[in-house]
Amino acid sequence: LDLMSPRIKSYSASMISRDRKERASIANRAAAPPKAHRPSEESLAKSELEGLTRVFERLVHSSEVPGKFGTRELELVFDALGYKPKRVTDFRLSECEDMVWEADDDCDGYIDWKNFVSLYVRAKNDQCSKEPRRLFNLIDFMMCDKDAGGSIDEDEILDILYRRYGRDVMDKLSDKLAKMFGREIDYGEYLELVGDNLNGGGRIKPLLDSVGWKPETNRIPRQRSRSIP
Repeated sequence: LDLMSPRIKSYSASMISRDRKERASIANRAAAPPKAHRPSEESLAKSELEGLTRVFERLVHSSEVPGKFGTRELELVFDALGYKPKRVTDFRLSECEDMVWEADDDCDGYIDWKNFVSLYVRAKNDQCSKEPRRLFNLIDFMMCDKDAGGSIDEDEILDILYRRYGRDVMDKLSDKLAKMFGREIDYGEYLELVGDNLNGGGRIKPLLDSVGWKPETNRIPRQRSRSIP
């Protein structure tokens, strides 16, 4: 039985949202790494940077705020991809609002180029499934979906998996993966494959387990720009 009135629910959601922003701001001031160690585009290959630029330009194309995108722009992209994001998450925000919050280091409600690159690099280098990956997954998909057709083919899928898990793992899984594809997949099917985390929830996880793959926890030193207790 839900005993909370709509007014109380709205107030509660507002307080949760404000509390998350305040905690993020405090964490950023206390735990922000030195400038020289912050994730930046300098650590990216030329092809990655070109792909990120193309995706970012697509996301900000219809934005009313120059050089930034927010929940509205994510909703438009998801609609074009035929994907229905959650209307309400555990924090009583929409999935798109949550995705913006996860990357919005300055808490202005939008993601600029610096936020965008920082989240991508952190998630790419994260081998412990600690970084937010929903926007990262979208970026990876859009980087491969160069024609904005809403689907990616077998080679593009394998390219994403290769970047995430490495050549040795992909060589061991080549036969099994060949049986899973053979056609293009849309964004929803892509999420079912890769899951929400590096090694969690997706169809790829049993295959990774079968070859004994484990996250390389010490692979790359990582500094988090935000840490919410």
